[in-house]
Parts: sequence; structure tokens; C-alpha cells
Amino acid sequence: MEKMGFVLWEGLTLLFVILAGLGVLIIRRRARGRPAFTRHDWLAYFGDLQLRMSKPRLALRLSYAAFLCSCLTLIGNPFLLRMGPGLYSVTIVFACLGIVKIALR
Repeated sequence: MEKMGFVLWEGLTLLFVILAGLGVLIIRRRARGRPAFTRHDWLAYFGDLQLRMSKPRLALRLSYAAFLCSCLTLIGNPFLLRMGPGLYSVTIVFACLGIVKIALR
């Protein structure tokens, strides 16, 4: 039961960090006089990747992205674990999503 409480707490922390990050993005853009959340933002975060490549090339790029994510996790562990599991998991997830998105271009 104690483990379930920890998972629930970390899940809420993850949700809070994501929403706070989006809130800071929106406030920053409003302060500069730009639209808060545009269609381009929606497509960048939640849109289709629209991949146009062969299966062997896709497999090669995905394995390259997995290798880079593994290296990032191994290198970042000593620095990011000090900040707590909530912030650590959010940072690793967003960094790996960025790596995969760049690798699949």
C-alpha cells in the first residue's frame, strides 16, 4: 500500500510539473504580446510525425534514438537524481521525446 501512495504522489508531481511548464510558456508568450498556444504548438506537441522513410532506415534511426536515450539516462543520473524522482522522470521523458523526434526527421 505504501508503494501505491508513492506512485500516486509521483504521478501528481509529474502532472503538476507538466502543467506548470505549459503555464510558464503561456505567461511568457502573453507578456511578449504573442498568442499563448498556437496551432503550430498543438501540432508540435500532439500532432502526427508524418514519417516517410523505409522500414530499415526507420529501424536504424529508432535504434540510434534508443542508444542516445540510454546514454542520456546514464550520464544524467548522478545530476538529476538529486532533484527528486518527479523532476528526474519529467526531464528524462521530455529529453527522450525530443531525441526521438529529432532522430526521426
